[in-house]
Amino acid sequence: MKTKKARLKVIWTILRFIVPVALIGWLVWKTDWKTLWPLVRHIPGWVLLVSVLLFALAESVIAIRWQFLLRYQGLRVPFSRLWGLVFVGIFASNFLPSTIGGDAVKIGAIAQSPEKRGVAVASVVADRLYNVVSMALLLPLIMTLKGVSVPFLKHTEYLPVFGFAFLAGWPKLRERIQRNWNDIRQWFITPRCIIPSVALSWLSIGLAFGSFYIINYGMGVPITYWQAAGVSILTYFISLLPVSINGLGVQEGSRTYLLTLQGASLDQAIAVAFLIRLVTMAVSLLGGVRLLWGWRDLMKARQAPGPESSEEQGE
Repeated sequence: MKTKKARLKVIWTILRFIVPVALIGWLVWKTDWKTLWPLVRHIPGWVLLVSVLLFALAESVIAIRWQFLLRYQGLRVPFSRLWGLVFVGIFASNFLPSTIGGDAVKIGAIAQSPEKRGVAVASVVADRLYNVVSMALLLPLIMTLKGVSVPFLKHTEYLPVFGFAFLAGWPKLRERIQRNWNDIRQWFITPRCIIPSVALSWLSIGLAFGSFYIINYGMGVPITYWQAAGVSILTYFISLLPVSINGLGVQEGSRTYLLTLQGASLDQAIAVAFLIRLVTMAVSLLGGVRLLWGWRDLMKARQAPGPESSEEQGE
């Protein structure tokens, strides 16, 4: 039985590499390079810069949310350390074998906290859950998309069920929630924690939508900010399906298809899909720089004893 299970795991891992390679190969095959290169070459430099800055700000807000969740449970971790771990997590997801994953990196580092170690580890799960739930609450924006018909979204009473059905389909996160529910439930039972956490989540998500929208604007794709948000939301949930590494290929394929439905040419859509991937990878390099700057200092516990100390740490 163990041998069969191990064999299936190996096959599934291989498929997770084959799927993105196949999808990216299909996009490369369908691309008219004579049309694509001029499109990419003439995109204004300021567009790429603004996209990078917006995405970097979106990830920085995630560090603020993480610090808020920790402080809610009485853990005072310097913002500079949490910011570094967020970007190291993105770097790990983009450049390391993804069985490691960004969350695993953050859990491994935050577990070094000298006090309330279980709560510190659970905060990573709670932080990710807030992101998924906040994105699920924005699902009505899908209705702004052309050519995408989701009839039951018109019935608002079904929206929570629809959103959490996606969550239930994400096995790893579901297992973590079940395993750590007693530790994370305290973050989900009072409005004074829920409201700021969701607000920070929406701020981060909105900035990420802006990063994607500005690339479309620079490429001349005729969509609104809200349509760009709808494309991002659908792509996000599709990429949760564990069929590729870090959504590679799946995200590009989904964005390309959805953008063509909104009126983009195939070459425009492919260019946007690959440029936003490059933007996220460029931002994640900040995590690599942070590791080079001093990974031992980042990974070791440095819990601030009080408000004054935490302010001195650069909050």
